[in-house]
Amino acid sequence: MDAAFPKPFEHYRLLHGSHDRKVPMAHSLTEAEFTRAVSDAMPRLVAIARRLSGSDELAQESVQNALLRASKSWRRFRGQSEIETWITRIVIRCVRDVIAREQRQKTLVQPFAEQQDQRVRDVSGGPSQQALDRELEDVVREAVRCLPERQREVFALATWQGLAASEIAELLQIKHGAVHSNLHAARSRLRELLDSYLSADGGLR
Repeated sequence: MDAAFPKPFEHYRLLHGSHDRKVPMAHSLTEAEFTRAVSDAMPRLVAIARRLSGSDELAQESVQNALLRASKSWRRFRGQSEIETWITRIVIRCVRDVIAREQRQKTLVQPFAEQQDQRVRDVSGGPSQQALDRELEDVVREAVRCLPERQREVFALATWQGLAASEIAELLQIKHGAVHSNLHAARSRLRELLDSYLSADGGLR
């Protein structure tokens, strides 16, 4: 399990050992099957939540909320999809909720470009390359968070999680073509957002 999420989910890891990551179900879930599915899926759920939210704190909150929702509804699962797919969809919905809440609470006094200009000025007084690398990562994460919801999800799942278009289409319950169109739109928008901050060698200007 991810080191950033050590304690809150220990009670879900009741069963250990090697299991298939995806377990197709054709019957009602048992408690043991639910517990095993959550345990097996946890590293991937955490990674997806982190990539979609761009924040360890929001990712932890999203996974916690998702597990709470799943714990209340697993008895109604009837095998419409694989267990991990079902749980992952809940995590994605919870990430959407926490990001929407953050956006409602956040007062955007400066547009994205001005915020990033300020970041660059803050680290321009002779920072190390490592500090610049961290700064660039922060800028990219913030740019991804500025994408429309569907573009953000498709980009994160494809680029950072390495999922195939067919897997993304199943998770997000969209058409295969919509995956490609959203990925293309996301990349185009990111190029627009990041172009003025990236030098020819990929560093911050």
